[in-house]
Amino acid sequence: MFIGGSSSLIRQFEADPPGKLFCLHGDTGVFRLSMYAASSALLRGAPIALVDGTNRFDVYYIAEFARKVTSQRLTKERVTPEQLLQRIFVARAFTCYQMEATITDRLPTFLERTGASIVIIFGLLDTFYDGQAPLFEVKAGLQRIIAALHRLKQENISVLLASLDRKLESKERNGLFPRLATAMDHTVQLVGGEFTPGRLHEPRRRRDADLR
Repeated sequence: MFIGGSSSLIRQFEADPPGKLFCLHGDTGVFRLSMYAASSALLRGAPIALVDGTNRFDVYYIAEFARKVTSQRLTKERVTPEQLLQRIFVARAFTCYQMEATITDRLPTFLERTGASIVIIFGLLDTFYDGQAPLFEVKAGLQRIIAALHRLKQENISVLLASLDRKLESKERNGLFPRLATAMDHTVQLVGGEFTPGRLHEPRRRRDADLR
């Protein structure tokens, strides 16, 4: 259920001070590890906003997490799936325009209203890879999203992005992920259930919904 080395990553993500931008990329294990991060935070009582752009949210993982915590007596009191699930709020985005609107508009309003300080985003760029969306609109939208993520950081909101590594035919759209990753505080690559050596780092500093 838990991925090797995940505890170290989770500690870094949750450590003080709050307000950090993590990017976890690689194979499909990134979503499982992110669900572990979410479940750990939910267990501590922290509310979470999760934006899903690639249909990877797994409600059964959280339920199994609760059962395992209880069966192994890792907490003093019994933990039920319902207790954890009532603290996570999920929004789905099916187009790049919906993803941008959710992150730049609805998400900040939701966080302010609920007091949640953790955001997890699955497949932020998946809808941006759609060739039907004009490239100039995609680039502009990504820039606005990056700006919004940094505003969240300034408000002490911690954000974890989980993305599959993909090789696209479009050279221009292949450049979207490096642009996003460079804007993060930390990037980690996960391959085959293990962290790739040397991929945990701090990149150079940049210069320059209601959820249902």
